Amino acid sequence: MTSHLRIARGLLLAAALAAAGAARAQAPAGVDSSIAPVADRHGYTLGDSGVTLGGYANAEAADYLGENPAASLRNLSLLLSWEDGRHWSFFSEIELENLLTVNADAFGADNETELVLERLHLDYAWSDALQLRVGKFLTPIGRWNVIHAAPLTWTTSRPLITESTFPTNATGAMLHGVLPVGGRALEWAVYASPGEELLPEDDSDPFKEAYGLRLDYDLGNGLQLGASLVEFEQKHEDGEHRTLYAVDFLWQHAGWELSGEWAYRVRVRGDSSADERGAYLQAVAPIVRQLYGVARYESFDPTGAGEGLHLYIGGLAWRFQPGWVAKLEYRFATDNGVGEPEGWLGSLAVLF
Repeated sequence: MTSHLRIARGLLLAAALAAAGAARAQAPAGVDSSIAPVADRHGYTLGDSGVTLGGYANAEAADYLGENPAASLRNLSLLLSWEDGRHWSFFSEIELENLLTVNADAFGADNETELVLERLHLDYAWSDALQLRVGKFLTPIGRWNVIHAAPLTWTTSRPLITESTFPTNATGAMLHGVLPVGGRALEWAVYASPGEELLPEDDSDPFKEAYGLRLDYDLGNGLQLGASLVEFEQKHEDGEHRTLYAVDFLWQHAGWELSGEWAYRVRVRGDSSADERGAYLQAVAPIVRQLYGVARYESFDPTGAGEGLHLYIGGLAWRFQPGWVAKLEYRFATDNGVGEPEGWLGSLAVLF
């Protein structure tokens, strides 16, 4: 273990103990943490067993510049949850990716049919303010990664800074909860991923070791501010220590929404070209009934790239039935040194 990771582990342990002590002293009632995504609360309950079954499906079509049109059943996800009504709960998500694909190469390298274990964790809740999670969970960095199921997002594509800058899953333990601070809710999470990932996705580069912190504060008037920090090493980057700093925000009012994230990943070895940074700013505006306009700007400077990328996305999202959403977007880029595809992208997703 490197000295950086030893220091990070010590600091995060101290933060967890301090938060746990505060949680025991004062726990707000009835506050739901965003660490458990909205998707967890959908599905079909099996009698009084405490078991709930659900899932989502997502079909995509693309017509990128210079490529033949493509289509795919990109995601078919099964969600299984259980709770005893008091302290214990369980959650799992198994996803089948890239079914019935036509012209798969247009979707990039990630186009193989694969069965993926997204999440598998057991939770114990002392209160809303103090909960323990053990198993495989979505890495709590920013907003997009923890609530990225297709029916819950505004665009078909996810921001570049949330795709490969950090492993999207972690296997280990996490303490999290919601604390009252200044009359508002502060969501907190500290987590450790000390070893191998449970059933990693093919061709992924999972955590070898990681220690992280996530905070999200409700400022009122529809505004939330968040910050994330993680010290980590990855399996295929032997001995390469990395630190990621990220901040994010979300503002919502009367159907309008403005959100954004910024992340900066520092690699200890190497010059500044080894670092990676990016950001996005996304706006959502109601048009009529359940039809919304969506616009997003992204800036991305990946590791080792001679030049970065500026990506512009404009589109529509139509939530025509509860749990259903149809999306259409047009993407174009400037300074496209990373070869990000440009053109039309659409999808139809349902949460069940």
